[in-house]
Amino acid sequence: MAQRQDDVINLFCLLKVPGVGTFVNEDLPSTSNVKSLSTKTEYITECGFKVFCEEPMKKWRILFDGNLVPSDECHPNLTKIGPDTNKEPMALIKATLDLTWINQGEYFDFDLECSPEAIGSSIAREPWSRALFERLKNTHQLHYEQFGTIMGRVQVGDFVSNEVKMISMRDHTITKYRNWSEIRRYIMLIYHLEDGTCIHTSVISMPEVVFSHLQFGYIVTKELEKIPVDNINLNLWEIGENKNVPNHFSYSFRAGGKLYNVEVNVKDSIKFKMGLDQACYVEENMCEFVANGIKGYGFAEFEYRIDPY
Repeated sequence: MAQRQDDVINLFCLLKVPGVGTFVNEDLPSTSNVKSLSTKTEYITECGFKVFCEEPMKKWRILFDGNLVPSDECHPNLTKIGPDTNKEPMALIKATLDLTWINQGEYFDFDLECSPEAIGSSIAREPWSRALFERLKNTHQLHYEQFGTIMGRVQVGDFVSNEVKMISMRDHTITKYRNWSEIRRYIMLIYHLEDGTCIHTSVISMPEVVFSHLQFGYIVTKELEKIPVDNINLNLWEIGENKNVPNHFSYSFRAGGKLYNVEVNVKDSIKFKMGLDQACYVEENMCEFVANGIKGYGFAEFEYRIDPY
């Protein structure tokens, strides 16, 4: 959920219930832009979501009372810019969420804590000019992330669970504007391992703005130590460049002087459009990971600009 101007929220809700199915919010087959209700202390949508902070940087609530639809009904036209129109009625499923998010450890500040090696390598790939550094300055944004635990109650149709508990990551970006169509593509890998380690590694291409191959990331150890990622051995042109995401791929990264070799296996996938102009789409892949022999769970998020690609 991300608040935009003119009472618009960019929103996507993906919910996988083992043995029941995978579901998305009712609007997502058409658009990820939903109408928000004006309030100073909460993020509320007309479609039934309410998100608010109970304790700054420590505790948030996530409430929902509305309809979800099966994920196999979310198949937008990924060759066309703009929202889609559903020509057939969807199977609406009544659902409620009552969840609490609690942080674990300190937040990671991308302004202050990213690896100089990773950022320096990304800048060194570009032809330097005064214009390049002016664009870098003008597109600056504040961004931080926190891993934590999300827990509470979920009801989807006749299914009810009062004991949901999962590792989660919350991020917050503060910027003058967010134009998704400036991003040509990216791969974002966010997951946690069974030994308690949490990992974020990303590679982004936005060549018309600044970076053609920006890499960054960090890990949070089971002792809650934050370590920036210095290098990611993942080339965008080698994985999914033809807009076909493989069901299995591998990559490696280095953090704190340690090399991590990672296998990624896609278990479920959902595609939807993003941005105010709906000029891009995201393929959200629910995955199992194996990093240095330790199993993990999370997402491999692939983004593509529709046109020009």
